[in-house]
Amino acid sequence: MKHDCTVRRATPDDLDEITAMWAHYIRGNRNNPAYRSIPPDAIEKRRELFRRHVEGQDAAVFVVDRPDGGLDGMISCCVEKNVPYFNPPSFGRIQTPYVRPEARGRGHLNSLLDAAYRWARGMELTEVRLFTSALDELPNRLAEELGFEAFGIIRRKSISWDYPAGGPPEDL
Repeated sequence: MKHDCTVRRATPDDLDEITAMWAHYIRGNRNNPAYRSIPPDAIEKRRELFRRHVEGQDAAVFVVDRPDGGLDGMISCCVEKNVPYFNPPSFGRIQTPYVRPEARGRGHLNSLLDAAYRWARGMELTEVRLFTSALDELPNRLAEELGFEAFGIIRRKSISWDYPAGGPPEDL
């Protein structure tokens, strides 16, 4: 069931709650290799990034207001430069889509994505990229339903000093 919701740009007064939602997002995605080994000061660093997105010219954070004055969801977006040999030269990066579990199923994610899309259009961007976990089936299915095309998967491997056997080649 979908309900009307109020989506607005976040203000500095929202930073504590936005940061708390990000912490819930990280806990909910703890099986994602990107979030398995975050530094102890990650929350403070992310709060600073949110502050820059809230106050910056080339970024925005959108939130869904809750009737009691709190927040039910958020999404962060910023202008990101593309590598010089690809077009478009810059794109809208949409990340950290989060809706509190008790508020899901009401269309909040769609409303947040609509706000991010309108923001990107207002920034005169020609493309947006939604960053989701490769391991989380639901967000990826929703992204495809909303018209986002998967065009790459980033894979990572930690450096192990005992692999390959024998250490680095002599000519390095």
